[in-house]
Amino acid sequence: MTNLDQPKRALLALATVVVVSAAVVGLTRSYDGSSTDRPVYDHPGLFKAPPPCFQGVRPAPRAASVERQGHFYAERYPYDPRDGIEAVLRFQEAENCYEDANLLEHARRAGQLAADLIERINTDYASSRLVLENALASEKWVVALNEIRLLLRLTEHVGDHVYVDYLSRIVGKVTIRANAAP
Repeated sequence: MTNLDQPKRALLALATVVVVSAAVVGLTRSYDGSSTDRPVYDHPGLFKAPPPCFQGVRPAPRAASVERQGHFYAERYPYDPRDGIEAVLRFQEAENCYEDANLLEHARRAGQLAADLIERINTDYASSRLVLENALASEKWVVALNEIRLLLRLTEHVGDHVYVDYLSRIVGKVTIRANAAP
């Protein structure tokens, strides 16, 4: 070992300590809660235009089939929010198929099922966003992590949006803090 190798090793060790220390401080630092980091009011809508009736099939049987599927998905909504989104899509398609089949009373029923579920999901969505903001502000990391996970499942179909990106960006930091929480 030459004299030149020893200073390089010392410098490398010092650089490693600095990088590891900076990473630990960054990951364990208290959440700052700055409003510029949190797009609280810029959240995506969960529902887009209703899907049309699938072409190439008779609309009345298709409507009955997708309405049944909607009921199955709606029953699963409390366990997985993605199923609620899927149920709404099924009810909306059933509504359009019933209209194509000129079964207007059935179309109104399917439309009302979709509207009721949309209201329930949007209420839960607003509640989860509020709970998340309160949990972050009060540093209740386990609660925040649960809400982030729920919101990510609820917005999974949205795609590229600043709020979804924000949730994806903070989930790792909040997970570390939740795991370190007493």
